[in-house]
Amino acid sequence: MQSFVECVYCYLKQAVTCMSIAGTDEDRQHRILFELMDEIKALDRSRTPAENSTEVLLKLYKLLGNEDPYREVKRKSNLLALEWYPLLKDMLKRSEDRLYDALRISVAGNVIDLGINKSFDLGASLKHSLGAGFARDDYALFAEKLAGEDEVILVGDNAGEIVFDRLLAEELAARGKKVTCIVKGGPILNDATMEDAVQAGMDKVARVVTTGSNFLGVPLERVSGEVRKMLAGAGLVISKGQANFESLEHERGTAGRVFFLLKIKCECVARVAGANFGDVVFFTRQGGV
Repeated sequence: MQSFVECVYCYLKQAVTCMSIAGTDEDRQHRILFELMDEIKALDRSRTPAENSTEVLLKLYKLLGNEDPYREVKRKSNLLALEWYPLLKDMLKRSEDRLYDALRISVAGNVIDLGINKSFDLGASLKHSLGAGFARDDYALFAEKLAGEDEVILVGDNAGEIVFDRLLAEELAARGKKVTCIVKGGPILNDATMEDAVQAGMDKVARVVTTGSNFLGVPLERVSGEVRKMLAGAGLVISKGQANFESLEHERGTAGRVFFLLKIKCECVARVAGANFGDVVFFTRQGGV
């Protein structure tokens, strides 16, 4: 997915949110934003929004002298999500289709996106995901593909959210599938790292590997050779969140193999995904591309 002109606003909004979380005073925020504007002017519009956002954020972290401004809020997000875990686990035990509901619970966790919003309502997100369902829904195709696969790769997104992904991983494991979860190799926004995966208990149910970088999404030229090979050879991949969608939706060979699971939080992503702002979706690209 290439960048749109609207992405420029998001680069700046992410920077302001990050500085607010880091406790940066307003005068310094202005000075830093003006400096970041020079960085933004030089960005390559043909690259994904996730890649360009990363470049801006890494520059911001350098200016702040802080390589992980979100560390404490990520920890708190994990703790909050873990409070929901027993209730959601019990809900799945009573479900008529546990895997489908595990997917819907997993995407409800996608609301925990502090790169866009500093607050979130997990209860409202769960109600929406479980009530409205997927606006684009390829679950039947996914279930058909899953029957013939021994392993599933889950490309993780945010801290906190990874607790909800753990419930999905547990349902896949209960069906005899080996699950590999991919997290970031270093801190960027509130994306889940190995530290978050361990805090969330993901390592108890899945093999956890890192991208080998701290770039948002999984841009194939920025991840480790191991992860690049893993994604290229996998029979079934669940890609969580917008940045991973931005990184993978245009790659060849994803149709019928990579399933995108996310809440649409951006009009640009909505256009590319063929959905509406605010929708939750679970789909794969159609055709042979």
